[in-house]
Amino acid sequence: MRVLIVAKTRMGSGACIGAITDKGESVRLIPFNADVHDGANREYEIGAIWEISAKPAPSIIPPHHEDIVVCEKRHLHTVTALESAIELLMPPKSGHPPELYEGLLQTSGSGALYIAERSGVPPYSTTFWRPDEELMRDTDGRRVRYRYPTANGGCTLTYVGFEEPLETIPAGTLLRVSLAQWWKPIDRTDDEERCHAQISGWFLEESVGETSRYRQKSPGEGPALSQLSQDDMPVPETPRQYLTHVFGHDDFRPLQEELIAHVLEKRDALIVLPTGGGKSLCYQLPALIFEGVTVVVSPLISLMQDQVMQLQQRGISAAFLNSTVRYDAYVDTMHQVKRGEIKLLYVAPETLVRNEILLMLDASNVACIAIDEAHCISQWGHDFRPEYRALVSVRERFPNAVCVAMTATATPRVQADITQSLQLQAENQFIASFDRPNLFITVEPKVELLRQTLAFLNAHHGESGIIYCQTKNQVESLCHNLGTYGIQALPYHADLGGETRKQHQDAFINGDTRIIVATIAFGMGIDKPDVRFVLHAGLPKEPESYYQEIGRAGRDGQRAECLLLFSYGDVDTIHHFIDEGAPSERKGRIERLNTLVDWATSLECRRKALLAYFGERSEQANCGMCDNCRQAQEERIDLTEPAQKFLSCVYRTGQMFGGAHIISVLRGSKAKKVLENRHDELSTYGIGTEYSAAQWTYLMQQFIQHKLLVRDSRHGSLRLTEKGWAVLRSEEPFLGFSVEMRLTFAAE
Repeated sequence: MRVLIVAKTRMGSGACIGAITDKGESVRLIPFNADVHDGANREYEIGAIWEISAKPAPSIIPPHHEDIVVCEKRHLHTVTALESAIELLMPPKSGHPPELYEGLLQTSGSGALYIAERSGVPPYSTTFWRPDEELMRDTDGRRVRYRYPTANGGCTLTYVGFEEPLETIPAGTLLRVSLAQWWKPIDRTDDEERCHAQISGWFLEESVGETSRYRQKSPGEGPALSQLSQDDMPVPETPRQYLTHVFGHDDFRPLQEELIAHVLEKRDALIVLPTGGGKSLCYQLPALIFEGVTVVVSPLISLMQDQVMQLQQRGISAAFLNSTVRYDAYVDTMHQVKRGEIKLLYVAPETLVRNEILLMLDASNVACIAIDEAHCISQWGHDFRPEYRALVSVRERFPNAVCVAMTATATPRVQADITQSLQLQAENQFIASFDRPNLFITVEPKVELLRQTLAFLNAHHGESGIIYCQTKNQVESLCHNLGTYGIQALPYHADLGGETRKQHQDAFINGDTRIIVATIAFGMGIDKPDVRFVLHAGLPKEPESYYQEIGRAGRDGQRAECLLLFSYGDVDTIHHFIDEGAPSERKGRIERLNTLVDWATSLECRRKALLAYFGERSEQANCGMCDNCRQAQEERIDLTEPAQKFLSCVYRTGQMFGGAHIISVLRGSKAKKVLENRHDELSTYGIGTEYSAAQWTYLMQQFIQHKLLVRDSRHGSLRLTEKGWAVLRSEEPFLGFSVEMRLTFAAE
């Protein structure tokens, strides 16, 4: 997990470290095999973000649930605006002390604030607070305290921080407040135990105190890059310094450095990078250097919210405007943009073209317009959205703003359409290779989904992966069935609700669950490097979707497996969805579906054909990383006899039926359809019992791949080709691959 260090208090010669996790939970970091009192934990600095591997402390006594033992740790970077990160992760309480700890605080005779077990124990021991009154330093007792004024003389909180105690803490200052351990005087055994409230740190302007390194934010003010608070690190000036100090990366990915330099020169760009290629950095980093706001157009609300949260956690002033934002917050964000306090503003395309948003931007300094998922502009794209076309006029309205259009899945035709629509120059195109050489691509006939899935997961035991299904019902059904075999998998689809989807997504990203079963709704903007497999339990709608979805595997560069379970039934389902869609899009969708079907049933190298679709030529004769190339090295056997049986059955049933019916006839089924058509009276009825339905399905796929048969794309019926007739008449043999060595579960 990642943690943001927010408190460092004295404990012997070491330090007690308070932090907030990326889930907004307060934690206290306990060193592994070391004693804090002997000097441990001094390496942590407030404002730093660390990536840690941790486990719960052996003994937890409520309300102190925060203790975790740190087994491994790695410093990532230091945030540029700590207050904004805290406000986002753990929104503070405001007002007078009774607002803290669920109203359970009491005041002792000396004015000390505490909680007692008999009055109730709060569910947490650490919180943040903005007092509504000035706090005065009180040094009359053994410990330094800060006194909150009340009618009866005030109440106090002990100070345990590292900073030099200030004489006064202004009202509205962000304070970290925690509860001490349970305590009672040794000589008063009958007294109740108490947890006293204490202040462990504050966040003030540097002018208030020399050792207070964090700037107090004025009402409505956004974080600024000048707020970098790093002990030995200069304020970033170059893109590489921003990369390291703000984004926490050691080096750029391919093309990124060149692209960022190009954008910083205020030159437009069409960026086509594969999924996981790091497109976002190409506008996020320049946005921190530009004077003005970068407007980011994003099609998905959940995606823009996730990206804004990640940026804010890095201390970057980012915000979003969409239909989920409350009115007062919406207006406040608009004012912040006008005041130049927002570096990155994420909007949906339909939001951007609203009059009030355009007028707001007219009154602002728009430095850059970044269009994510730019293929949505093109009518030839797989996900054309009319509202994206309106962005052309926005581009014209702000001619001095650099325009960056980004996509992971644009064919040459779509690239040309984007370039023409946005009036981009040809020399401003950056097209990266679509090849993902570490992905092993396999296509198998889908014959027994659950059995094939279980066998595949067994081969990838202990690894993280994504299973894609066509429908929400299929997601829920497969999740349930996997659970009956002891395999934990979480569902992800639109009907689950935003909060549940986020919980499941976070559980997958954080490694709390290994497997997510999802519709295509899952994956946008997800950057989990160790996804070892993607299993398509259903056929995607087009090559673009397939490429984008397998691109979520193997982002760490290590080998990952991509298995597509192909079924003509899935093809028919997609045809049904196409027929129910917009008539104007029908032709293009059918063309793309047919392209994917041809690819899935081809004997050609999977990688070479996929790259060719996106306009990239591969010179490799054999990639060695797909089933067809691997199969090309396997020995073929004579399958003329089963081929003749199948072809004969297709012919004798009138070349009017699909593969499932032909297999039923060959295997002697008593199915109603077989009997109604009197196909039980044919000479081919029952002559194929030596093969299972699954094996016949695999054989049929070979017959189609080798052009012995063609399938009607609309009705699913099979018809013999000239080559098929030649095999049926024994004019040519048919050599293929054994059914025993191909299916996922064949070795079970």
